[in-house]
Amino acid sequence: MTPEHRRIVREELWRSVAWAGLALVGWATLVTEVAWLEANPFTVFGLPVITWAVLTAGMIGIRTVTGSEFQLDTHSLPVFLFEAVVLGGLGAVYLVAAEGYSPLPVTVGSVAVFGVTAVWYWYTGVFDSSAELIP
Repeated sequence: MTPEHRRIVREELWRSVAWAGLALVGWATLVTEVAWLEANPFTVFGLPVITWAVLTAGMIGIRTVTGSEFQLDTHSLPVFLFEAVVLGGLGAVYLVAAEGYSPLPVTVGSVAVFGVTAVWYWYTGVFDSSAELIP
């Protein structure tokens, strides 16, 4: 293993602590809230471990193959928008899976919020590369 690969694996294993925590909390929430998912050793321990392993191995593989660093400025707008879309998607899945809402209104509402946000950002010129943003 080259020093570069060793560095990538070390960084992704440290980052995988977050994947493990999210997997434990996410699967525990789904198991307790959804009636069709039984609480057994596989769903309590196996699914979080599989989720952690797949996400960690995938990130290591992507970084090894592409050579990307995945070092982001945490205060940038695209990172904020990405996080908002991910959290909104998780919220939509929760509403449908756990709370029993109909998927159609949840999907329409999510797309509408995303569309209105995109139009607002376009209107205000946030995505205009010639405009200078004030931090």
